[in-house]
Amino acid sequence: MRGIATGSREHEAEPGAPSANASDWLRARCVGLLNPVAELLARLGVHPDTLTVVGWVLQVGIAVLFAMGHVCLGGALLLLAGPLDALDGAVARATGGERPFGAFLDSTLDRLSDAALILGLAALQFRQGAVLEMALFLAALVGAFMVSYTRARAESLGICCKVGILTRLERILVIAVLSLFKATTILAWALAVLSAVTVLQRVLHVHGVCAQRERR
Repeated sequence: MRGIATGSREHEAEPGAPSANASDWLRARCVGLLNPVAELLARLGVHPDTLTVVGWVLQVGIAVLFAMGHVCLGGALLLLAGPLDALDGAVARATGGERPFGAFLDSTLDRLSDAALILGLAALQFRQGAVLEMALFLAALVGAFMVSYTRARAESLGICCKVGILTRLERILVIAVLSLFKATTILAWALAVLSAVTVLQRVLHVHGVCAQRERR
């Protein structure tokens, strides 16, 4: 997960603005495990964009498993495929730094992966006649895109906006863990509600930063 326009834009430091989310926290603590693997892949000539695409293909395959009703298997595979989100960025750094297109591709395929996973779960609910759960997953899909959009729009204004209870890392973990237990109803509610809360958190954060700017 190389992030949105990582390294391509300087963001204004805001007083009291959070500087990291769970993804950054976990990446910092896994760097000792990721770097040796990334350096090996770099020496073998593996391109970071290749890892990004492979990760996306795997998650689309998992979405198909969800739609077919293999929820536990999909959840287990999602936990295994998750590290690729961080490994592509580590390989990019090992090969001389992240490129703007690589960050763009990573963010774009992340959005498509999110859509595939949630739509796969929604398709399963449709097949089972669970109309409420299907509607909740569709609401969660809108929420997931809004979580991403609010960050991107804030960053276009020079505001760091990584706050929120359900960033992509948490979303993937919630989907994977609850899928392992076939708790799809709980998963539907969790994604829909927590995505909406995250959007609200980001809106309030940007409002606060803008209000501070106006008082200067």
